[in-house]
Amino acid sequence: MRQAGAVPTLVVVRHAQAQNPPGVPDVARPLSERGRRDAAAAGAWLRDNVDAPGLLVTSPARRAQETTAGLVGEWDEVPPVVDEERIYEASLGDLLHVVRGLDEPRPVVLVGHNPGLSALVEDLTDHVLELRTAGIAVVAVPSDWADAGPREAELVAVHTARA
Repeated sequence: MRQAGAVPTLVVVRHAQAQNPPGVPDVARPLSERGRRDAAAAGAWLRDNVDAPGLLVTSPARRAQETTAGLVGEWDEVPPVVDEERIYEASLGDLLHVVRGLDEPRPVVLVGHNPGLSALVEDLTDHVLELRTAGIAVVAVPSDWADAGPREAELVAVHTARA
């Protein structure tokens, strides 16, 4: 249960730069060397700029999983990590369903893909934003997770991590 007066914080992270090797299915694409460095840089930025997360929800795609590993490698405390099938190839509706199903008082980090993540941030905050690889959007949701609605949240910070 959330403490009175606490505002849910959603940290949206687009996976870092991935390779595109021939014959490798999209879901199995690994991060590039730059992507691994940028994922660690994103983790360091989050450590220094966002309260410690209580939950990390990630796409099952390899590039998202490797981004997640890079993020948490920079943190003192690693929150529970949940693989969420609905984040891979997600529509805005899929992502809203995931967000509205959250029940965590501390910040939640959501690692996934575009165009869905940029659409989610735009829907919640009314800010048009194209998250680049290793891009981060920090969103304050002024209501319970279940009630997260269009244009009600505040875009608190945007950062693109580069090593």
